[in-house]
Amino acid sequence: MPEIKINLKEKFIPKYEDLVYDVLDHKHTHYKLYGGRGSTKSSCISEVIPLLLIENPDIHCAVFRKVGNTLKNSVYGQIQWGIDQLDLWQFFSFKVNPMEITYNPTKQKIMFFGLDDPGKIKSVKLPFGYIGITWFEEEDQFNGEEEIRKVLQSTMRGGQKFWDFRSFNPPISASNWANKDILQIRDDTLCVKSSYLDVPRDWLGEAFFDEADWLKEINPRAYTHEYLGEAIGDGGNVFENVKVQPI
Repeated sequence: MPEIKINLKEKFIPKYEDLVYDVLDHKHTHYKLYGGRGSTKSSCISEVIPLLLIENPDIHCAVFRKVGNTLKNSVYGQIQWGIDQLDLWQFFSFKVNPMEITYNPTKQKIMFFGLDDPGKIKSVKLPFGYIGITWFEEEDQFNGEEEIRKVLQSTMRGGQKFWDFRSFNPPISASNWANKDILQIRDDTLCVKSSYLDVPRDWLGEAFFDEADWLKEINPRAYTHEYLGEAIGDGGNVFENVKVQPI
């Protein structure tokens, strides 16, 4: 086995340092990362997953999006990015048919699935170990907690340790199921909210901050939702940007 040393403080923003150590120490099972655009929550998860594989040689990972044809240009590319950021590219191999990433020293796999074909996860056969890591990207796009729970009933078996990651930008309506889900208190769950304001400027670039500042000036409500990740609607309004004036 190769000896791999990584300076975590160089790879994650300070907002996520405690989260990363919590994950690596397996203090929780479910991790829900949510917030505004540019908060690097997906980047954080895409770096943590390879680290977990390396530390736990008997587990594999399954990554989910609601629609299968979004996988290649989202989570598959995102985990490639995470592996590159960790300077671990030489230890992994990549395939798109079937879509998977393999940690070469142990042959552990990161597999990718769209839940528009939920039967695929039930037919997965592993040569060793078990699926110890799941990641549901854009959680709010799934058909509620029940759909995710059915997947976990298939994956969270046959092992001792499991990590379940969720990530999403909160929908505008506070009544959306994903927004309500993070309010559920469980001892085995850690929720972390973040925004672009937690990220060093040079990580995102000045243009990103300029666009955010412009939207904040011309449409504070949209800015609060899109960039700060706040659910600012009650779900009952057909038109959100209405001003009542006497005629």
